[in-house]
Amino acid sequence: MPAVPSLEQLTTFLAGVPRIPLGTFPTPLVALERLSRRLGVDLWMKRDDCSGVALGGNKTRKLEYVLADARAKGFTSVVTPGPLTSNHTMMTATACRRVGLDVHCIVAGERPATPADWHGNLLLLDYLGAHLHFSPMNFADPTPEDGARLEAFCQEVTASTGGYFVPGGGTMPEAEPGYMQCIAEIAAQRGGRFDFDHVVVAYGTGSTTTGILLGLALGGFGARVHPIAIETRYAVEEAFRMKSPATLFLESAAHFGLPLTAADVPPHAVVYGFAEEGYGVANRGSDEAMRLMAEVEGFFLDTVYTAKGFAGLQGLVARGDIAPGSRVLFVHTGGLSMTPAAEKRFSG
Repeated sequence: MPAVPSLEQLTTFLAGVPRIPLGTFPTPLVALERLSRRLGVDLWMKRDDCSGVALGGNKTRKLEYVLADARAKGFTSVVTPGPLTSNHTMMTATACRRVGLDVHCIVAGERPATPADWHGNLLLLDYLGAHLHFSPMNFADPTPEDGARLEAFCQEVTASTGGYFVPGGGTMPEAEPGYMQCIAEIAAQRGGRFDFDHVVVAYGTGSTTTGILLGLALGGFGARVHPIAIETRYAVEEAFRMKSPATLFLESAAHFGLPLTAADVPPHAVVYGFAEEGYGVANRGSDEAMRLMAEVEGFFLDTVYTAKGFAGLQGLVARGDIAPGSRVLFVHTGGLSMTPAAEKRFSG
């Protein structure tokens, strides 16, 4: 008879998964008292912008497990894709340098024409000495042909380099213990319980959301998860044909032999409508969310992920999907190195 889901079962599972320590954990869990009064909910923030690799972010947790798997399998290099502004490629390159692995980054976009055009995460990749392979496309408005071409190029570079392939965003079963660990960490910070009614997180490729769902399920915790899409529904469903969090949940459960089925997937639904301008394009809602968090609580969000995620949280509260008085956790997934990029400043 399978064990009943519990924090003990979750921590026991995590203790058996190989991991390379990279980050500074636990990250802070902070009450946002002034914003709570403003929004009429009990709002908390998990500060994974303080995760300790490069300038912080959610990729640190995933990379601890992914790179442990790569090293265990004898790889000496890693291959991974992302857009020009990708926090994932920059964090992966940084983590690879920390553990002595070489790294190839497939950059979805045009190679900058002049030295002045190298900035943000792309400039950091250059400092890290990552091998860059450009695949021209407009990531903000991709087509299915763009998606297929990028996938084929990833296969080509991986085959030619013999590297360990990490999909965009680290969306692979090997990465999922990262945010399962985060759920266990939060429960420990809350005295052994996960007492939030709602969890809100920015949604890119789905891996962070999946880890959260797996952690909640294996830990036996009840919470509704709201992944806020930071790109268009068309990009998610048509151009890149991304798997749903529920599908990723079942694939990861099977990969690790976890006693979880479709009936165990916690309640969740991807929320669209807060990033219709496309990936990496700021809008009025994200700008207002960024300013509100900074002015009221003194914390910074980034324009690509967390500002749109927090704009989504405000929208869910405003339309009643998150009821007044609910205890809400906002997962700050980091990405602050992207904030200064001029092309992402809201201008209208």
